[in-house]
Amino acid sequence: MNQILITADRLWDGTGSPTLVRPVLRIADDKIDSVERALLPPASCSGERIDFPGCTILPGLIDTHVHLVMSAQETNEAIIAQVTSETEAQLLARIEANAQAALRSGLTTIRDCGGTKTHVQQVRDRIRRGDISGPDILACGSPITTTRGHCHWLGLVADTCDEVERAAQRMLAEDADFLKVMATGGNMTASSDPMKAQYEGPTLMRIADIGRGANKHAAAHVLSRSALPSVVAARYRTIEHCDWRVEEYRYEFDPELARKIVDQNQFVGLTMSGLARRAFLPQVKQFDIGPVKRMDARFACERQMLDFGVRYTLHSDAGVRLCPIDRFSLGLRAAEVELKLTPSEILRAVTSSAAEAICLPDRGILQAGKRADLIVVEGDPLRDLRCLEKVVAVMKAGRWYHRMM
Repeated sequence: MNQILITADRLWDGTGSPTLVRPVLRIADDKIDSVERALLPPASCSGERIDFPGCTILPGLIDTHVHLVMSAQETNEAIIAQVTSETEAQLLARIEANAQAALRSGLTTIRDCGGTKTHVQQVRDRIRRGDISGPDILACGSPITTTRGHCHWLGLVADTCDEVERAAQRMLAEDADFLKVMATGGNMTASSDPMKAQYEGPTLMRIADIGRGANKHAAAHVLSRSALPSVVAARYRTIEHCDWRVEEYRYEFDPELARKIVDQNQFVGLTMSGLARRAFLPQVKQFDIGPVKRMDARFACERQMLDFGVRYTLHSDAGVRLCPIDRFSLGLRAAEVELKLTPSEILRAVTSSAAEAICLPDRGILQAGKRADLIVVEGDPLRDLRCLEKVVAVMKAGRWYHRMM
């Protein structure tokens, strides 16, 4: 049995419990064997032993919504032009590069919510085989959308209920880990309307049922209240963005609908992408566009949702404009500013809560028996989230992928 013993100044286990001072973390093969506190140095270790002075051990971070095929350029048009014009080799190279950058930044698991053909699955499988390094990837393949709907340029278009059913079955045949539907239009696609539902309730229900029949969860992109009741009724596992907008600049939180989300144990994914990082990206304030103008109203409504008790993750939507995948921590700092969340609440949203949301019970918490996914950062991120930018070590499934000490 391969054993690794790790010590540091602090350990935060992902549950929200107080930070453990002077922890001793024992790893056996790919799992956590024990988490203890020791006032004295450990007496024995049959394998590797390493100390991280001045550092904190955390569960590996989980980003529940990324787009590995996209390049985070300054405009939507530039991103779309690149994705739709590049060769297959170029697309695969960017997916691989983004995956490796994600792992170096502390992301040990990511969920890709929309790519081209089977390209993300191909990179996912290469990582699983050990051919290349990268985080664990859950992939939906391409998202289901309408002919001129949001992200139709990713290639999976379906308008009728029969076409939608065939699209969902095709994604399962192409080994998707979950199903993704664009329930409304989106800001990124000019030919779509975020204020309108792209599918009727029975069609949305059919997608979720097909996923459940294959023992896979489903995610729905929702940028207005127009589709939210149908998505909730269909019991989608995650509601991406979960926008309560009823008019261009007006949001209406509905406690009855929120109660159904809570009772059905659904999760909402709150998007801390480039535009939401306005506190740290001065150029965002210069954009004369709706998503920036209504930002205050959006965050106020999301705060109502959190106060109500809706369960949530924080995701980056990495790959969209001004949102490179290796700046995940900047989005978390934005959540602290905009949503008034504490560092502990933020870290739970991207560790234990994120793992539960995307149906991965083996990770997200540093406890005996869980998979040994962890990161080590300088300082104490429970006091200052900027410490997440100082990743000194990354371990995935008991194996070091990055270590500076």
